[in-house]
Amino acid sequence: MDLRDIVTEEFQQEIQESFAYATGFGVVFIDKEGKHIGEGSNFTDFCKQINGTEEGARYCARSNCQAVHIALKTQKPSIYICHAGLVNIEIPLICDGCYAGAVTAGQVFCSEKGYYPQDFHSNVSGWLSDKKLSEYYKRIKTLTPQQIEAVATALANISNYILQNFAYRQAQEKFLLYEKKQAELENQLKDAQLNMLQKQVTPHFIFNVINSASRMVALEQYEKAEKMLNSFAGMMRYNLRNLKTYVTIEEEFDYIEKYLFIQKIRFGSRIKYEVSCEKMLKNFSIPFFSVQPLVENSIEHGILQRVQGGSISVVCKKQKKSVIIKVEDDGVGIPEEILQNIKEKLFLSEQEAVVDHIGIYNCCHRLKLFFDEKIKFDIYSEKNKGTKVEIVIRCNLRPPTL
Repeated sequence: MDLRDIVTEEFQQEIQESFAYATGFGVVFIDKEGKHIGEGSNFTDFCKQINGTEEGARYCARSNCQAVHIALKTQKPSIYICHAGLVNIEIPLICDGCYAGAVTAGQVFCSEKGYYPQDFHSNVSGWLSDKKLSEYYKRIKTLTPQQIEAVATALANISNYILQNFAYRQAQEKFLLYEKKQAELENQLKDAQLNMLQKQVTPHFIFNVINSASRMVALEQYEKAEKMLNSFAGMMRYNLRNLKTYVTIEEEFDYIEKYLFIQKIRFGSRIKYEVSCEKMLKNFSIPFFSVQPLVENSIEHGILQRVQGGSISVVCKKQKKSVIIKVEDDGVGIPEEILQNIKEKLFLSEQEAVVDHIGIYNCCHRLKLFFDEKIKFDIYSEKNKGTKVEIVIRCNLRPPTL
């Protein structure tokens, strides 16, 4: 397996540049031989010069391979001191038991000597005899082990996201092969629609988390950064694990709570939230990612549009013979004309193109596919007063379980 099978070169570049911008580290993907794929992002002047020579590139590749070997052996992100005495973080990318390459970041000094394993095969003294290289070397910044390890955690989360994307694409391809063999066209179409509408986490949110965590580390708010990254790791595990069409409300709400916790850390008193579900409904099955995009809309387009912020409530309760899920905020609301436009698009057929409000449409459509005629999906909003999305699922029997 080749690294390009897992992540396109275009997306590699996007990941590199965004991560480098958020953390200040040099970032590059490497192949199975430890060689750089492309020029990398945010490389120090010293590393650019060294890696631009045949001898230097050979030293770099060997250091990368040593670091990857440690990571594969320990099953953890590897933090290694390269041949030039600089920090090298390696995260191997492994799919179906095959090592395809890695993403690496670093090019900083560690403030504590001997703290990490080191590559002692070096020609750094020879290179530093060059005045220009020596000057470049002096400009390289020094970070504490805590700062370095926070970046390693963030890079590991990025790698999990890349593997999740690849696994998701594989699942889609397998499903398409399976689909061709099915005899019942109606069931084929329904399953295909459910899978195609699965929502993936976008790089935009990931980079916001990394950027926020990096700022906390810089301010030595290590505990706060750790909590944010742990919540984010939980979100990534949820996405990686749930390559299926439905989950329990408890799983979906746990994901939502982690998402809101991260936003609370990022925006402080501007965001207040409540997430609650009646105990008897926690195992009730709903389509995967059918509520979270509604919460994200409330935060991004409702609450954060107000200078003072606001509050959001996500509630699931039983009412007579129905299960009620409500996502309600006191944000800026939706103008009447736009609200009517959104409601009209909720009832478009799947063949008709929907460009705007795709998140709300996908949520509504997945719920309708999953529950057929038993679902009612409504949006209520008033400008400058807030928005409420109410999902009513008629359920005469006990809630279905996974």
